[in-house]
Parts: sequence; C-alpha cells; structure tokens
Amino acid sequence: MKNAPSVESLFTTLKAENEPWLGDVFVSLPVFERLQEDHSTILYGEPGSGKTAMLLELRRRQKENIFIVVWKPEPILEAPATGTALAQQAIQQALQTCVENLVLEGNLPQRLGEPSGHIASALQWFLKNHLPFEAGFYIQDQASQLPEGGLQWYLKLLEQPLSPIVKEQTSLKDQLRLLLAVLRAAKYERLWLMVDGLERWTPRQTGEQIEAALEAVLSTLVFFDLPNIAFKFFIPTPLKNILHKTSGVERHRSSEADLIWSAEALQGILEKRLECALSSKKASLDSLCDGNEFLSWLKEYGGTSPRAWLGFTAPLAATYQKHGKRLTSAQTREFIREHPAPLRLRRERSEVWLGEKRIVSNSALEFRVLEYLAARPEKLASLEELYYYAYKELSAPPDKGDPDWSAPGTWRGAMDNVLMRIRQKIEPDPKIPRYLVTRHGKGVELIHHEL
Repeated sequence: MKNAPSVESLFTTLKAENEPWLGDVFVSLPVFERLQEDHSTILYGEPGSGKTAMLLELRRRQKENIFIVVWKPEPILEAPATGTALAQQAIQQALQTCVENLVLEGNLPQRLGEPSGHIASALQWFLKNHLPFEAGFYIQDQASQLPEGGLQWYLKLLEQPLSPIVKEQTSLKDQLRLLLAVLRAAKYERLWLMVDGLERWTPRQTGEQIEAALEAVLSTLVFFDLPNIAFKFFIPTPLKNILHKTSGVERHRSSEADLIWSAEALQGILEKRLECALSSKKASLDSLCDGNEFLSWLKEYGGTSPRAWLGFTAPLAATYQKHGKRLTSAQTREFIREHPAPLRLRRERSEVWLGEKRIVSNSALEFRVLEYLAARPEKLASLEELYYYAYKELSAPPDKGDPDWSAPGTWRGAMDNVLMRIRQKIEPDPKIPRYLVTRHGKGVELIHHEL
C-alpha cells in the first residue's frame, strides 16, 4: 500500500464507503462466501457489524459478467400503498437506480458499440422513462462521469427516431426482463441488486414505510422468479422478525444469514489493520502490549462488534505509534483502567451498557440516578439533587418547609447505599471508581459516559 491510512481512519472513523484501502484489510467469513453465490440472500447484522464492508468487497471482486447495483431505498412520497402495489412502487425506485448505474458505471458505449434496433429502442425508452430528469439534460449533467465519447454516444442514441418497444400495458416484471435483455447485449449475464443503507431511517423518519416496502418486495414472488436477477439485502437485525415471515423467505426464493463475528475473526480484523497502520506484516496485539490481558478485556466489553473492538484498540495503537514501546502486563492493566469501555444508557429499555456488555440491574432507582447524571455531562450533582430526582421524581430539590422536603439525615444513608450498589455493578474495581466518581465536598459525577 503506497500511502498507509492513519490510525484514526483504520480504527475510529470506520465508514466503509470512505475506505479505499478496505480490500487490503478485509477479513472474510463463511457468510461472505454465501453472498458470492448466485442467488438471493438476506444478510442480517447489527450497526457496525460490517454489512457495508461486505457489500463493498463484493463490488470490488465483481466479475466482468455481473452488473451490480446498490439501491438505498427512499421513502415513497406518493399516496401510501400496500401489498403488491407497494412492492411495485419500491421496484420502480430500484429500476431508476439500475438505469442511473447503467449510465454511470455500465460502460455501455464500449460494451454495446452500435446496438441493434431493438436494444437501442429499449435503452432509449429506459433513459427517457427511468432517469430522475429529462434524459438529455441528465446525460449532459453527468458528462464528467461518462467514459470518453460517452456524451456523444448517449445524445446520438436519444436523437434516433426509433420504434417504441414498450407498450402501455407492459408490466413491471416485463420491464425488468427488458432491462436484462439490454444487459445481456452489453455482455452482462447477471444483475445483482444490493439493498443497503437502512440504518439511516428510524420510524420517526418514515422508517416504518421502508420496512413495509421491503416486506412487500420479499412477499412478491414474481420478482424472485425472474432468471438472472439476484437480490442481496443488507438488513439491520431488528427487521429479521418481519422479513423472516415473508413469502420470499418461506418459499426459499431468498436465503437468510446472520453476520456474526467470532473472537478469532475479530482479532484477525485488528491485526490486519495493525499491519497496515504500522507498516509491518508481523504486527499483532502482542507487539503492542500484553495481548492476553487486552484480548480478555476486548472479549468482555467489545462483544461481537468490529466497531467496538476497533474503537477500543485505537488509543492503544496510537500510543504505540507515538512511543514505539510495548506495554508490560502492569502497564496494559493501567492502560485499560485509563481507557474504560464507554457507559451507555438505553432509556427506552432502562438498560445500562459498558461498551457491548449489558449490566444486569432491575433497579429503577439506580437507573434514575445514572439518568440524572448522564443528562448533565461534565457537571457535578449533589446527593440532595439525586435523592429528590430518584426517590421523589422531582427535577430540583424543594425548599425547606415544602411538603416534599425531607431532612438530609433521613435519606443520606439510603443514597450512599444506592451509589455503592451502582458501583458494585458498573465498576471493575468499586474501590477505585472510574465511572461514578464522588468529588468530596462537591458532589457526584458520571464520567466516561457516551452521549
């Protein structure tokens, strides 16, 4: 690799679409081999599990005779539909993406040369009916993205007086068949339609409509029965319960797979990136520190998330790159203590997490204490504030004489016990707290909290 990427981009930024060097550090899994097979597959994975990295590596290894299109569904703005009608609206959107990709990435001027009358007529129809703007304007607007001579080739095609090949009653299925005919003429034997980018939609951002559209597509078997098209879905795990019940899955038109990383595979990801960052084929966790100590910590708090493992290793790699010295066992333990896994609260479920490790607690009282502190980052809270918020559900302590006011002597011991129980659950060493810290005479602070 000519220009090695920075530690930050290798371990922290982690946006696969912005990593041109991804192929150099890619670690394969058996599920990736399944994705390379020529049939429809749904890949489920949590955010940060590497779904987009798998997609991009598939594209990088793209065969000459397979045309790959990445479709990132958008909410459908027309009057809401259901069932087959919704599936058709979604596939219309996908078809537009296919035509745009064909223009920009299909290299049609070279592959088609002088197309036959029927192919020329079909391509002209797709350009005039499935581009986001008027075809001539779109082609000229994208001229810089076209191969040499491409602008003139497309404009000439659009100007030809060709006989119409698509009838008014031509179904969407037949439009897809016609697109496949154009691809075959261009020496593409297969079309892979990859569906990605669903994490950006939440239910409040019309995410429910996106879910319904995918469910409708997977329930419309006619699309899966077309020869020479394979769908590759890269889907957030929470949608599995919905999509698993669709006809496309139940009737085996599309297989399912889960993107799950073993500790060995995750270590492989780390060490590939360390080799790249340190420009050494022999780089490993053991090169940087007591590998067993650090690896045990990663397994406990990094879960099965590549993003977590890489993020937790980033400061270690940066420290080694700066000083060039391997940490001893004692130094490794101190490094872990100084860089604890971030604490996160999932308010909708009243859950506490350290990195990817869920802390078991059934106490609403303890959660309210952490919730109050988390809402005030870098601020100290008095025991009085915490007591009235946790026990009385008041946003501020009442004045003396107020019916809700209680003398400190009646609740101070109870609050000390609540803080002790929280520390026993979240602190690796409750005697030396790293998260819930008391500043004597000033108050209590929650640190290493991920907003």
